[in-house]
Formats: sequence, C-alpha cells, structure tokens
Amino acid sequence: MRCSCTCLPRFMRLSPINLQLRIANMLGSNVVSDSQESALMDDETYKDIEKTFGGTLPLPEDMNAFDTEDKYDILTQSVYIPPGKRLKSQTEEDDDIYYLHGYANYLGPQLNFQYTLAENGGQDWSYSQKSKRVFLKMEKTLPLRFTWEPAASGLFLRTKLVFVLEQYKNDPVRRCPNHIASTNYINQSMDPERIKHVVHCVNHGASIYEEENEHLSILTPLCTPEPGSQYFPMCFKFFCKNSCTSGMNRRDTELEFTLEDKRKQVLARQTLGIKICSCPKRDKQKSEADLERSISVKREFVLTSGKKLPSYDTHVYKVELNIVGKENYLSVYKHAYDIMAGQAARTGQHECFKPYMDEISLKVPLNH
Repeated sequence: MRCSCTCLPRFMRLSPINLQLRIANMLGSNVVSDSQESALMDDETYKDIEKTFGGTLPLPEDMNAFDTEDKYDILTQSVYIPPGKRLKSQTEEDDDIYYLHGYANYLGPQLNFQYTLAENGGQDWSYSQKSKRVFLKMEKTLPLRFTWEPAASGLFLRTKLVFVLEQYKNDPVRRCPNHIASTNYINQSMDPERIKHVVHCVNHGASIYEEENEHLSILTPLCTPEPGSQYFPMCFKFFCKNSCTSGMNRRDTELEFTLEDKRKQVLARQTLGIKICSCPKRDKQKSEADLERSISVKREFVLTSGKKLPSYDTHVYKVELNIVGKENYLSVYKHAYDIMAGQAARTGQHECFKPYMDEISLKVPLNH
C-alpha cells in the first residue's frame, strides 16, 4: 500500500507530474512537453529513488487508466492463444466476451460474423457435411457469402490458407515448384504479386495480396451488401493441389477468414476445411468412408474394452506321428510352436503355453 503521509520528504509530497519534472531538473534532463510528462520515469527509476530516499513514491493519477477503445484493440488483436486459454479483461462482466480461442471460430462480440456456401457445386466442388470440408478442383471457383452485424462499411476480410495440424501451423502454405514455375501457362497472364499465392480472390479488384513472415494472405475491403441483398459475395480460385509432394505435401488445409478493422485488429474469425484435388466426388466419398471406419473402430473399442478375453481350451493333447522326411518333421513342430505362440499373444496367457513351447524348442532346432 502506498503511503502519502507527511513523514515523507517534502519533494516527495508534490503532485506526480511536478515530482517527475523536479527530479528531471535535478538530474539535468531537458524540459519535455506535456505529452511526454507521463513517460519521464519507468518503474526501475521509481524503485531506485525510493530505495535512496526512503518512503514510497505516489503513482501518476492516470497511470492505471485504461481507455475503453484501447482495451478493445488490445483484446482483439491477431495473436495465437493456446486452446483453452483466453485473454483476461479488466472487469468480470466482460470476461466472457473479449477473448479468442487459438485458431478456432470466433463470431466476435455482437458481430455474428459468418459465411455460407452455395447449395450445389456441381462437378467443380462438393461440401462434406460429415467431414466439414470442401473438396474442390484446381482453378475452379468457390463462391462464398459473408454476413456480419451491423453490415456497415470500413471493415476488411483477410483470407489465408493454413495447415490444420498443430505441428504445421507455423509453416507457410505456398504453391509447389511445378505450379509456380514461370513456364506454367497459368502464370503467363497472372499478376506477379499473386504468383506465390495458392488462393486468389477473383471478384474484387481492390483485394490486396500480402506477405508477412513468408505467410500469404488476401485483404479485401468489405462494403455494405447491395440493396436487396443480405450478404457480401466473395469468389476464390486455387492454383495448387494438396497432393503436390513439393508443396502442401498431402497435409490437411483450411481457409481462415478474419474480420478486421482498418488497424488490422482481428474482430472475428471463421474457418473452412478445404482440399484442392482432381476428383472432388471421389475424394469426398473416400474421406467420409475413412471417417466412418475410424468411428466404427473407436465404437468397437469402447464396446469391447470392458469385456473379458474369450475363453480357450487349456486341455493338453499328446500327439504321436510318423513323418517322412526331416524337413517335414521340423515343419510340423515349427507349425505347432507358431500356433501356440500366436494364441499366447492374443490371449495374454503366456505362462500357460510357455512350458510346451519350451519343450518343442528343446526337441528340435526351430531356427533350422
């Protein structure tokens, strides 16, 4: 607790601003403007003076002030937050509003930022409700509709293709050497600043193609929807495939859409899983079949994990055979050994089978 009693030295009972100016003059500092007064001393300087003269210096009156607009900007900036963590707000009532999940969908406070797809993509693309992913042909158009509330101008949409798995999150998504080559016919008429980008916006000429720390994105200014429309249309094309071994290298990808203000502060976020491929219908069916198989295996594991192992015959049978040929003789014993070894592994009852397996090992050289 900071003391303000009269036992402090006289100069320490001055107002915070006057105190800082007095100390600055004592130290031979130049006189500063009013706008610089609050930055005359940092915390270390305060501590040194307190230690030297004793007592406790009063803090400037506005040092803990926190402007509402600044608070909003700080808590909505584009940063990665580990899943399950959130940014702390200054007041308890705001704690459930101003936070972002790491790379998760985030509608934004009172913005309700969302997108919708057309009902049918025909042969060009197909959306899987089961795997929550779009399967799309390269160079084909993907139409999307964006909505936010209130539908006012002055905001921006950033579109970025990213890897889904956490271990690849920091890797930039780029076109493979084959598709980015200058000899590729697609690149002949392409704007040079867009050649690196896998994703292109094809219906808004005002879109800006940006690169930051090798990560590529498209920034598009948003306008209010046309009269009679409730959404803002965006169309995208893709100029590389997920299967390209020297590019995305079969890694899962998703489109990350962020709603930003003019200072590039993130206000809301949405994601859309996407796979650029040659045959959307085939890859969609395979993806859904793999997902069903995975779910079935998990379900079977859950159902059987609590059951006891199946019973087996523990009676010992003695066999006496006359076998022609040494190779045949050894094969019979080896086969008997392998059968018991396999059952011991499946049931976990190694002690039951071990004596008889050891007996066979002593009779015949199984490694013959």
